[in-house]
Parts: sequence; C-alpha cells; structure tokens
Amino acid sequence: MDKMGEVKSMKSVKRRLLPLLLIPAIPLVLGLYGGGYPELYQRILIHGIGVDFTGEDYLVTVRSSLSPEDEGEEVFTCRGETVLDALSQLSLSTGREPFYAHNYLVVFGMDCARQGLDECLDFFVRYYNTRPAVKLFLALGTAEEVLRTEQDGKLMRMSQLQALASGGRYNGMTAEVDLLDFVNRSMAPGGSGLMPVLKAGEEGVSAFGTAYFDGAAVAGTLSLEQTRGWLAATGRMEKGELTLEVEGHRATLSLRGVRADIEPRLQEGLGFDISLKVQADISSLDTAPGSGPNSGPVAEQSGGTQLHMDLQSAAERLLKEEIQSAAAAAGEDGCDILGFGNLLYRKQPQLWKEYQDHRESWARALAGCQVGVHAQVKLRRLEQERAPGGRGVNG
Repeated sequence: MDKMGEVKSMKSVKRRLLPLLLIPAIPLVLGLYGGGYPELYQRILIHGIGVDFTGEDYLVTVRSSLSPEDEGEEVFTCRGETVLDALSQLSLSTGREPFYAHNYLVVFGMDCARQGLDECLDFFVRYYNTRPAVKLFLALGTAEEVLRTEQDGKLMRMSQLQALASGGRYNGMTAEVDLLDFVNRSMAPGGSGLMPVLKAGEEGVSAFGTAYFDGAAVAGTLSLEQTRGWLAATGRMEKGELTLEVEGHRATLSLRGVRADIEPRLQEGLGFDISLKVQADISSLDTAPGSGPNSGPVAEQSGGTQLHMDLQSAAERLLKEEIQSAAAAAGEDGCDILGFGNLLYRKQPQLWKEYQDHRESWARALAGCQVGVHAQVKLRRLEQERAPGGRGVNG
C-alpha cells in the first residue's frame, strides 16, 4: 500500500473509533448539565469540623457558609456512632449535602484524643470527599467550644483559626500540622504524631502548646517554649522571637536561618547529638525592670561587644534548655518527637531492628536517652532603642 493509501486508511479507522471514544464521556456531560450534581445552594459548604467524644458516641460540630461569597457562617451539631454517621445526619436536618472541598481545619476534643483518634482519622483519610492536607488541631477542652468562640458578638472565622497554625512561621512557637503530616509521623519508625493545642477563652482562641501522641492517643503536651525547642531541633523553625534579660538589659532577638542536624551517639548507651546554628538580630534592647537608674541600652560603647557576646551565650543556653526539655518530656512518656527512631532506621538498621521487635524496649530507651545539644547563635546586627534616661552606644 502506498503512503496515500495508508493515510486514507488511518483516517477511516479514526472515524470509526471516534464515536466509541466519546461514549464514556456522555454520562459525565449529562451529569454536569443535566442536574447530576447539586447546586451550591443545595450544599453545606463546610469550613471547619470539630469532633468530641461523649463516652457513648461522637458529637460533631460543623461550621459552614451558605455560599463562597457569604460572609456569615452557620453552626450545626450532630451525633452518631462514627464521625461519618454523625455527618450524614446533616442532610437529614438541613436537606442539603455536606461539601468538604472548602474545609480549612479539623479540631479534636481532648477527651476524643485521650480515647484515641483511630476511628476519627480513618474517616478523614479514607473518605473520598475530604481534603488530605486539612489542618489538624487539638482543643484543650472541647472542639465545640473552639468552633463556637465569638469575637465582638460574631463567630470567630475559620480562616482566623487556621492562621494560628501558620503563625508559627513567624513566631516560632506554634506547630503547623496537616493530616498527611500527622499520619506520616505516626507511622514513621518509632515516631510520634504531634498536633497544636488551642485554648478557647473570653478573648478568643489562642495557641496553648503542642500535644504529642503515643499511637493515636494523646500522651502529653509541650509548652510554647518547648514547642520552640522542638521546631528548632527539627529544622521546622523559619522565624521566631526570643526575649532575654542580661546584665540589666532586656533584649528581643529575631531568629532566622535556623539549621539543625541530629546524629546518633552509641557509646555508653543510646544518645543523640543535636547541632543547631541560628542567625539572629537584636530587634529590641532596653533597660530591664528593676535595674539601676544608670542602666541604659548600652552604658558605654566599649561594653557593647561584651553585651553582644553575653546575649549570644544566653540565647544559646535558652535554646539548648528548651530542646532538652522537650525531648525529656516526650521521652518520659515513651514518645519520639524528634525522629530518633527514623534516624536509627536509616543509619543503624540492625540496631533499630532490635528495638522494632520489642516496642517496650524502645520506649524505655527513649526515657533514658541522653540528648546533647550544641547551639550556636550568631548575632548579625546590633540595633538599639533608647530607654528613658539612658544613652545609646554613641552617647
């Protein structure tokens, strides 16, 4: 067959196949234009979900809006033997279909976390309509009170609550955890999941600390300062603030350029060494309360260098204490929040296999684990603010 004949033959085949290729698309087109999908007004556009365990069933609180343009938000509560069972009650009470694509976050109540999040997380992981990157939070009390918190007589917006997690990028004291991150950390060799804790009060909702988990059950809570240590040690800190008092001066350091490295130390028992390098600016330098009347930001120019060195040393000590405190608190509960198990799995696989075969021995090893921290803080710039009655570095 010549080339012209081949071309005509291929065109003929394409004409015969085209109708067959279009057949599977017909139901989709009919669904899109023939009422196969509910309109927006027929849906509950979910912005936040709270899950509490009552001892018998789950109480689920839902925050939603009527449409993407709607400024107001609604609150629904429903109960069920499972989270999905509770959420399915929404369509019975509202006549609308839950829509999860706009969901910002999920908040679990403390009682729910104490009895274990296995069943709750299973829904958010498996259900086809949920977002795998949704932000996770733990309420110090109940999830319902967090989602019902008001400011100036109006419900606190879900976007504001979500920002409490991302705020850790700037304050260096708040963990940001999504569903995938929590599951991956929980399933890592010997690992423990973490979740930021929210506290509801009269002034609104604020970050309280970070909870760590033994499996799917909460085991303990880190303070905001310990959270800063964990963020620094794991290289998750982008920026942060550190306030110190040295020789009658109060300084606030702006941290940045944080780099961390963890190495196993196997001599004389299990241990790990953490090397931390931080760049910092002195953003504020003032007279500390209760200092002498002649204490200015820097009394003499010749003393500026010594104060500079003292601030560096104080910052290094504080970061070291916060890292060791976080590791010790979680270690006493048998929880690995710094990824020690995953590190052994990669660098000492034979040793890790011994711990893997006996989980209890890994928990005991964590409790007695020695964590050495070498912190190096480098002040990049010295900015000063005059204190009342004080003199600047140039007099």
